[in-house]
Amino acid sequence: MFLEPFKAAAADGAIVELKLRLLAGRVPALQQDAHQKNLEDIEGEITRHFDGFLSAEDKETLRLCRQLRNKVLHSDFRAARAKLGELGFETLSGEVKKIEVPVISVAAITKSVRDAKDEVKGSFQYVAETSPSEGGVYGRFLEAGQAGDFQKASAAFKGAAAIVDRLAEVEKA
Repeated sequence: MFLEPFKAAAADGAIVELKLRLLAGRVPALQQDAHQKNLEDIEGEITRHFDGFLSAEDKETLRLCRQLRNKVLHSDFRAARAKLGELGFETLSGEVKKIEVPVISVAAITKSVRDAKDEVKGSFQYVAETSPSEGGVYGRFLEAGQAGDFQKASAAFKGAAAIVDRLAEVEKA
């Protein structure tokens, strides 16, 4: 259900990495850094080289977007949500509910789903409020999708890409 928004966010995050690597490859003083394994190292060299053209907010955006990209690509959706918050995005609950089905039967499943739908106390937990291990990857994926986190991540990545594009223009001048 949320594979397309996830794919778009992952692609936008990958574009930021590619742009950082391409920029490093264009700048003679940074060319040796373009193929470093860790993007953090490339980002660090770029921010040092272009220090006078970057605000503290720009540097923080690049840093947090790099971390957000890792969280999205590695399906750590709870941590990705925390990074979105650090980037200034409002992170609301997707109101995805986790229900326990004590006995696998049509009657038990029907009752558990009905109780959760009717919000019977103790019949469910909101995934956003569960511990990392309780929500599960699928629950966290649904939560992130329902809450619009993938679209927010795409917007953050596009902002970071614009910063890198601006630096590429500085390098041309």
